[in-house]
Amino acid sequence: MNKILLLLICVISLSCEIENYSYFKPIMITNEPESVLTNSVTLGGRVLGEGGKKVTEYGIVWGEELPLDINLNKVIEGSRIGNFSKNYNFFKANTTYYYAAYGINDEGVSYGEIFDFKTTAEPNCTPLNENYLDFWGFPRNVSYVKSTTNTYFGYGNLAFILDTDRGARMEIAFNEVNGELPLTGEYNTVREFNNQSTKSNGEVRINITDFSYNSIGGGDSILNQKLYIENKDGVITFIFCDFEFRSNSFINGKFTYLIK
Repeated sequence: MNKILLLLICVISLSCEIENYSYFKPIMITNEPESVLTNSVTLGGRVLGEGGKKVTEYGIVWGEELPLDINLNKVIEGSRIGNFSKNYNFFKANTTYYYAAYGINDEGVSYGEIFDFKTTAEPNCTPLNENYLDFWGFPRNVSYVKSTTNTYFGYGNLAFILDTDRGARMEIAFNEVNGELPLTGEYNTVREFNNQSTKSNGEVRINITDFSYNSIGGGDSILNQKLYIENKDGVITFIFCDFEFRSNSFINGKFTYLIK
C-alpha cells in the first residue's frame, strides 16, 4: 500500500525517483523473411516493449556473417513503439544473409530473433538478341507486348501479353499485391497462385496459344519452370533459359517491356 501511495505521489509531482525499479533493453520481435528474390526481400519487426526507457530508434540490421553489427549494415525505420514490414532491394544475388529487428534505448541495443535467407540466382544464360524467342526449335520475333490487369484466363491480377511474327501468343500472369510490377528475380510456374500479403511470392502462370505450322498447340506450362525477370531502369526483361513448356519442348531467348 505504501509503495502504491509513493508511486502516485511521484507521478503527480514528478519530483522523486521510484526505488527498486529496473530498466532494461527494448523487447524486439523479428518477422520471418518473405518474398525472397534476386536482389530483394520483405523484412520487418516490431517493438514489443520499450523497457522503461524511450526507444530512440528501431529498424533492421543484416550481414553475411554473424554476429550482426548495427555499425555496419542497418536501416532505421522509426522510434518509440512501432512495427514495420517493407521490401528492401539492395541485396546481392545468390547470397546468404542473416538479419534481425533491433531497438535502442538508454540501456543499450537489443535484437529480435535472427533469421537467415538466401537470395535467388541470376539467369543461367545470356540471350543476345532482343525480343527474340526460340519456341521448340523455331525462331519467333516478338512483335507486340502489352500489360493488362484483365488476365485472359482469370488468374492473377497482372499479365503481360505478347504476340510473335509466326502467330504464337503468350500470356505471363502474376499475382502481385495491388497489381504491382514484378521484381527482379526467378519466378516459378504454378497452376494456382497462393494468397500473399507481401509484394511478390515468386509465382507465375504462363499460357501459350500456338497453332502455327510445326507448333505443339496451346495450354499452360508444366510446373516448376523458372522464368527470370529483370526490373531495372524503367524496363522489364523476361529471360527464358531452357524453359521447358512441354516435355522436351523448350523456350529460349528474351523480350522487353517498357514501363510507362
